[in-house]
Amino acid sequence: LFQLNNFIKENDCILYTNSITEEFLDDFILYLEDQGYKQNYVDHILTMCKAMVKKAGLNNYAIDPSYMNVDLDKEDTFSIYLSTIDISRIYYYDKLSRIETRNKDLFIVGCLTALRYSDYSTLNKDNIDGETIVKVTKKTGVKVYIPMHDILKEIIAKYDGFPKGTTTQNFNREIRDICKKIGFTEPVTYTFTRGGKPTTITKQKYELISSHTARRSAATNMILSGMQPYQVMAITGHTTEKNFFKYVRLTREQIAKQIAGNNYFRK
Repeated sequence: LFQLNNFIKENDCILYTNSITEEFLDDFILYLEDQGYKQNYVDHILTMCKAMVKKAGLNNYAIDPSYMNVDLDKEDTFSIYLSTIDISRIYYYDKLSRIETRNKDLFIVGCLTALRYSDYSTLNKDNIDGETIVKVTKKTGVKVYIPMHDILKEIIAKYDGFPKGTTTQNFNREIRDICKKIGFTEPVTYTFTRGGKPTTITKQKYELISSHTARRSAATNMILSGMQPYQVMAITGHTTEKNFFKYVRLTREQIAKQIAGNNYFRK
């Protein structure tokens, strides 16, 4: 509504439910792009506008159905994952304070369970069933069963349970500082669309690491280890492959190496 208000003020027009037409939305998209917003944000605003008009139509307000003809391709959000070697570097790094060590170990829990931060930061002894972690996920309410990694067993023994979490904001700041100390400073370059134009940015790797990197890394490393997608989805709690593969960060080279031994490539 904020963006729509600004748009109609700039164009000196009155907005009715049937004013939101194909032409209106095309102009609105150009307006948002001119403001320098990222393509995914523009797509988000467009989706909400279309939902609003659809609801108006269902409630018998006058609408122009041409609004349905407008679509904007959504970009894949750039994100990184940490390899098993990266995770070992973090786990075995010992030049940290007590609080930093706790946060580092908590991050490793996420890297080995594929849980969201809201779930791996709230694990306790009650979630341990033999050598399996059982957790009802906060976001979806799905009960997941996760076999324990050997390193996870070491962490549980160290804390007589699991390290306690803090707020997501504090944790993200801490884990970036930790990864900077460890040396994740190599440049990472990526491109996204802003203001309708490709924009290229280079950051140091640690700047792109967050609490969510743990879940993404776990899912990717499980696939690279040879697990089938349906097996990993049973751990992550995803119900569709479309959503699951948003988390998996595999390059074409990695996929080629993974399938090189397949019988398809043999005589």
